[in-house]
Amino acid sequence: MRILCFHLNQIGDLAFSLPALKSILESFPEAHVTSVVRPSLKEVLESSGLPHEVLSRKSGLNLGKLALIRRLRSGRFDLAVAFSQSPECAILARLSGARRRVGFRDTSLGFLLTSRIDFSHPPSTANNLRLVEAIGGKVTCGDYSGLITPTSAQIERANRLLEANGVEIGQPIAALSPGTSGRRSVKEWTDEGFAEVGLHLAKRGLKPIVMGTQQADSIVKDCGDILDLSGKTDLGEVVAILAMSSVLVAVDSGILHLGAAVRTPVVGLYGSSNPKITGPQGGGHVVLTSQAECSPCVKTECSLGRKCMTDLKPELVISVVDHVLDRRAGGV
Repeated sequence: MRILCFHLNQIGDLAFSLPALKSILESFPEAHVTSVVRPSLKEVLESSGLPHEVLSRKSGLNLGKLALIRRLRSGRFDLAVAFSQSPECAILARLSGARRRVGFRDTSLGFLLTSRIDFSHPPSTANNLRLVEAIGGKVTCGDYSGLITPTSAQIERANRLLEANGVEIGQPIAALSPGTSGRRSVKEWTDEGFAEVGLHLAKRGLKPIVMGTQQADSIVKDCGDILDLSGKTDLGEVVAILAMSSVLVAVDSGILHLGAAVRTPVVGLYGSSNPKITGPQGGGHVVLTSQAECSPCVKTECSLGRKCMTDLKPELVISVVDHVLDRRAGGV
């Protein structure tokens, strides 16, 4: 059997699909599985070692897209699984020639699929595992913990980057991820809070490193101990640096899920999003909320001044970070 899988465009959503991908491989051990992702996520998915082949899907209609369609047609796929609800993936699934095409009921252009199941917002591992059952597979993996491992090439690139910024190989580091993708600023904590956490980590002898795509000038401006690598890394380097980190302090974001996937202890800061659905997976993580009455609202905008996040006190976050670090140092 030849199986084709279409993944979503965001880092966290890709992580949510890994348990389903592993379950598919273990349910159909004789199958050849090909995954399709956007170019920036290709290296991350390859780090999982799960699919036999990873193809890139660029946005828009271009020569690269036409080449992808030809490649899919020549793949002679028996089954296409669409973790993504995008119309483009539905079209590509149909153009692949796969006779059986399974996805979610509210997929745009869903009529191009042959079978659709219910989807519960937001995207989650549970949704994707239902697709496994829909194609006749068994759920053999319930979370993404440990499903991503940095390659030797990624580690080498990350070490070169760290050394170029004054961090010695083997020096204890900690990661901070204050930003989110797209219009998700409602999920963000305060820059002052992250700065205080960074200063505390430095006092403990760790080099705090800010990760992500957004600039973190206001976090690092008053503290030379914090290294700002935001916007200066590719995802392969991010995976490696997260795996090297003693702890990751992050808001609900793709980097949070990458950190948990490489089994780095995560202190997750949650407000509008529901940690029961999109919290870090695996053991050793701690999720903090302010217990605001309106949380979790799962909204992208807030008229209440993001009280659920601003009420999270740095002192609480620091005490939990200390607990996580002490527990790790004790081998627990």
